[in-house]
Amino acid sequence: MTASSKSFLQMALASAAILCAHGFAAADVIVLANHTARDIPIRFSPLSGYSQSVTLAAGDDLPFYLDGKADVSFTTIGGSKTIRLDANCAYYFSRGSDGRVDVQKIGLGEDGTLTNGRSLPGSASQAPNATITVKILVDEEEPGRQPVWERRLRARVDAASAVFEKYFHTKLQVVAVGTWHSDNQINDFIESLGDFERKVSPAPAQLAIGFTSQWRMARGRLHMAGTRGPLHPYILAREGSPEISEAAKLEFLIHELGHYFGAAHSPERDSIMRPVLGDNKSTRTNFRIQFDPVNTLAIAIISEEMRRRHLTSIGELAPETRKRLGQIYTEIARSLPDDPAAAIYAQLVKSESGTPIVNASRQVVKQIEQAAMDNRMLPTTAINGANPQTRRAGDALTNYLVREAARTAQSQPDDVKQQAFLLGVAIGLNDNDAQAQLMSAGRVVGAIETPGERPVRLTMLGEPTLREHRELLRPFLSALLQTVNTSADAAQDAGIAKELADAARAGGFSFRDLAANRAGAHLAGEVLQKHVPLGLLAFAFSTTSYMPEVDDLPEKLSLAEFKEQFGDQDDPRFTKMLQQIDQRISTEPGYRPLSAPSKH
Repeated sequence: MTASSKSFLQMALASAAILCAHGFAAADVIVLANHTARDIPIRFSPLSGYSQSVTLAAGDDLPFYLDGKADVSFTTIGGSKTIRLDANCAYYFSRGSDGRVDVQKIGLGEDGTLTNGRSLPGSASQAPNATITVKILVDEEEPGRQPVWERRLRARVDAASAVFEKYFHTKLQVVAVGTWHSDNQINDFIESLGDFERKVSPAPAQLAIGFTSQWRMARGRLHMAGTRGPLHPYILAREGSPEISEAAKLEFLIHELGHYFGAAHSPERDSIMRPVLGDNKSTRTNFRIQFDPVNTLAIAIISEEMRRRHLTSIGELAPETRKRLGQIYTEIARSLPDDPAAAIYAQLVKSESGTPIVNASRQVVKQIEQAAMDNRMLPTTAINGANPQTRRAGDALTNYLVREAARTAQSQPDDVKQQAFLLGVAIGLNDNDAQAQLMSAGRVVGAIETPGERPVRLTMLGEPTLREHRELLRPFLSALLQTVNTSADAAQDAGIAKELADAARAGGFSFRDLAANRAGAHLAGEVLQKHVPLGLLAFAFSTTSYMPEVDDLPEKLSLAEFKEQFGDQDDPRFTKMLQQIDQRISTEPGYRPLSAPSKH
């Protein structure tokens, strides 16, 4: 960042403090990016507020905090030019082949409703900077003594904090350190993140950052760090590999903190939010950490609201803020169709507590709970024929609860009823904590059913099954949940990845579990496309209509046995097995066309 840019930000902080003292605070953000090879002097003039002169350095992406719209003036060939800028939008300067400088708007799905500004709740007298408290933890594999690793990691967090404080008025403050015992049997990163979350509390901080030395470097792409999305209170990063430089580790940390503050992956190759780091860019002499303009906008919008009031989840953001973020994430998702992060974030900001999809899903879960309670009140056996209705169990219980879920979903708003049915069933029939740990789905699940409500439902649930196997119901439900949050293909890919991970452990690879996963993903996809109507499910859902017989499929294969019999994911033998499973699923009675009524 240039000295002039730094001076501008210092003035912006000072003006924000003055505005706060008078009972006003900036609610909007405009991002300006310089995509030319030269510095560009500009004058930034909010329609409500003070004009300021600043020089945008080549490659800079700067957020401007203000109320409402603004004008930007600059010099180009033929004289000066002034452009009106919409609030909560991003723009970039470019230079044409004739040398003229101009400003282009980055289209991010805006519909005009927020371009004049947005009103935020909270106190306007808050300090200019927001502070996120942090707890640093290492696992038992950390080789260094605490004074050594604590000094190293505090310095890294401080360096990351300086980036966010400079651009977003938000800083990190380490308030606690600690250790945890990582599971030596886990070699899947997402499972390790879940293990970290179960064993560690962020308290007394808002954010727990774990550094694990459990891992050793291997060829190919690896998860070097991860979190579950905006404002999720856990980040996990690999630490114990000497092959990774300190500069690269700082990149990984800032990348994950970017996710924490609301950034998705970016197609811009120089952005810290590019999907693949570890590309040695940090070793270049001219390297600098920078965000792209779109993610700069997203982070600035969230951090501006964090600056005004205490937030612990995306659901606590103002509706206007969540609406704008949804538009931004949707456009990012279009630019990276093979990367699910932005699409998940778009669903997340639309699916937090108080939104129609969560309200509808809660109704479905509550009906499942009530139906399970009614079932539990029935006798286990008929008493002298006086009460022919007895307590349901196994597949009969699953059929009953799913039908009740579909019946309730039918009465929900048309634009969310299919998603509400799938989310309600995935949560309402689930008794396995691990299924709620899907990437970026945890808080959506928590908004639909709180931790306090869950034990009540589990007490009443009973033991629903799929094809009379409890263990088959779990991957089936997991696929429902993941299909709603991503896609049927992504859910099936996750099922394969899980089974391959299981092959390296005691459980082994199970084609039966994989079939249940694919059956759940297929049903969810058909429901979302309305090929399977909720009315049919409410009237006649049966596990045997949507889940094929799988007792003949191999299971408990060790990794060596799997490779000997099926090679790898690209092996024709494995592909053939998947095709056979999918063929069984697609020919189940629930997917057969209904016969035309006979004429008499």
